[in-house]
Amino acid sequence: MNIPEGAVQRVVCAAVRHGDIVVCSARHADALMHSQLKAHGLRLPGCEQGFIDQFCNFLTREQAKEIAKENGQIIRRCGGDETRLFSENLY
Repeated sequence: MNIPEGAVQRVVCAAVRHGDIVVCSARHADALMHSQLKAHGLRLPGCEQGFIDQFCNFLTREQAKEIAKENGQIIRRCGGDETRLFSENLY
């Protein structure tokens, strides 16, 4: 990961990854994400869901959960979020 020394890593938005292609949006499976995936000839099933940080590093849901927890970014709980982050946890 590319994180400048001394920087505080934060989760900034939902993302999906398929190979080298990363698509970002406010939430997983929203209209913007679907349109971006379609432009790349991709569909949400078959992509790894996660997040990106402010340095454009892709984070798995598990990695993002730890980072968001450390930085007090989790403002609400939702089902299934014991070990994984969901965009609903952030806003």
